[in-house]
Amino acid sequence: MALTSFSFLTSLIWVSIFAVVIKLLSRQMLLLRTFSIYPLIFLICLCLIRFFLPTELFYTQIIRSENLLPALQRVLAYPLINLSGKGITISVFDILILISGGVALYKLCKKINEYRRFYNILCIFPASEDQRIKSTLANIQNLTGKKKKVKIIVHKSISTPAIVGFHSPIIILPDIIFTDDELFGILLHEWQHYRQGHAIIKCVCDIIQTIFWWNPFFKHFNNEVEHTLEMHSDEKISLYLDRQQQKCYLNAIIKVIQNQEEGQKKSILTCCLVEEAESAQLKQRFKMLLESNYSKSNRQRSKLFIPIMFVLLVLSYTFVIQPYSMPSVQDYGTMADISDDNYLEKTDSGYNLYNSKGELIANILVIDDTLKHLKIINEEDLP
Repeated sequence: MALTSFSFLTSLIWVSIFAVVIKLLSRQMLLLRTFSIYPLIFLICLCLIRFFLPTELFYTQIIRSENLLPALQRVLAYPLINLSGKGITISVFDILILISGGVALYKLCKKINEYRRFYNILCIFPASEDQRIKSTLANIQNLTGKKKKVKIIVHKSISTPAIVGFHSPIIILPDIIFTDDELFGILLHEWQHYRQGHAIIKCVCDIIQTIFWWNPFFKHFNNEVEHTLEMHSDEKISLYLDRQQQKCYLNAIIKVIQNQEEGQKKSILTCCLVEEAESAQLKQRFKMLLESNYSKSNRQRSKLFIPIMFVLLVLSYTFVIQPYSMPSVQDYGTMADISDDNYLEKTDSGYNLYNSKGELIANILVIDDTLKHLKIINEEDLP
């Protein structure tokens, strides 16, 4: 295994492709009706694997780019600042890395500070003493077979139910009157987020989007991942809710939407019931439940995508793109050891340097003092 700048570039290309495919497939109701949401989950996993393993494997082949990448490489390597006395050269590439890295670091620190501040504020808020809420969550934990101490906060300033935190989760609820079935569906939805590790997945994808803020293919990446995770949680709760309870759960979502203030920011929340989604995505969630598209047969058919995704992962490592160009005379230093048997061939763009066996050594624009003693021939003189 080898990690190079070109293998990372190739990895970035593949992750961008997977991100675009996730966006396209997430809008296809036919796919979701037939296979549920697992193909999207598999693609998110491919993105994460390809991002964290940008290496060359034993079967990786090099694809040489003779025009585009060499030209791009020359532009990026152009020295903007050259302090020859101090041996310091700052290229275009160095400036771009500094700018993109600085902006990414700023955005990342801002998100982390927002989340920490919000979580610390939640820790100050008193836990709800509503026995109905406590008993409902206890029943859910008994039903799902996993128990964890969870703090529940109910406050009028909260716009949507959400679960925050990785190790010590906090469930927050708006100050809305829910029926027993509505409350059961909401708490079960948030609890499934925690059980499935959605907070970690969303956090990692958010970091990737922040790092590649300059890449247009990642503009909506985190939103698509968030929407997929919301559907995944809906799919999990459908295993525990009957038809009437599912309708009550959807009615609870409608209550939350009606309660939300326009333009209220929710991006710092880890996993919330109503994500910052388009109306079409919310309608999609409703259709998936109302039309029973989370059925067991759909989940079984999704297993067909496992070998397909494995093949895609293997194929993504089959090549790496690298620039290719003929070496220049500067690549050979002063050429003090040039043999008298070598010769030069005059061309339209300069000279070609050959050894005594007729093998090309370099392309040369001008002849310096180390090459003046060599024989020069024209192209038409060659046999």
